[in-house]
Amino acid sequence: MITRRNIVWLIPLALFVSYPLWRIPATTFLTPRGGYDASLADRKLDAHNFDLEGVHISQSDGGQVTLEIVAERAYTGKKKDEFLLDEVDAVIIGQNGEQTFITARHGILDKPQSILTLIDEVVVMKPLDKFELYTDKLIYNETTKIAISPGRTQVLGEKIDITGNRLVFNTLTKAYDLGGRVRCKLSNFSKPAPTPPTTQ
Repeated sequence: MITRRNIVWLIPLALFVSYPLWRIPATTFLTPRGGYDASLADRKLDAHNFDLEGVHISQSDGGQVTLEIVAERAYTGKKKDEFLLDEVDAVIIGQNGEQTFITARHGILDKPQSILTLIDEVVVMKPLDKFELYTDKLIYNETTKIAISPGRTQVLGEKIDITGNRLVFNTLTKAYDLGGRVRCKLSNFSKPAPTPPTTQ
């Protein structure tokens, strides 16, 4: 007599006994179509490649924003974590909140090194100090807070116009070193009074 309990045991037994009959059709059905290309496993994918418009980048130190960059376009460079920028507006924020504004046609941001390189028609403005700088290349190191202009540089301040071939500017101490052939023009300075002759 076949009971319901016996039927439960008969189903796997029937599958096992009939295995030679359905093995070949089943393996054919389950075989992946198109074969397997082993070279795909070694393929290196460029996961960091991008091209964006209207980009806003911020860097902070201890919870305080120290550098903000706005660019019309940003895309990956030749190195990993290197961003190429077009039409750049940057703001450097000092420890006391003082802001330095920088514009340039192009830029390169190296995030691991925290170095921003600005190229072509670079203009730096410090409204609080009435200070302006014009150059074709400026390299700013966010870690050391030092800006270097390796080419011809013009510095305009209140009553002063200085031109040189290399500038190193420390944004923390506000000290700068201008080298090369330096030309300095001062305006609105009164001529010193002549010293009276000494009598013996």
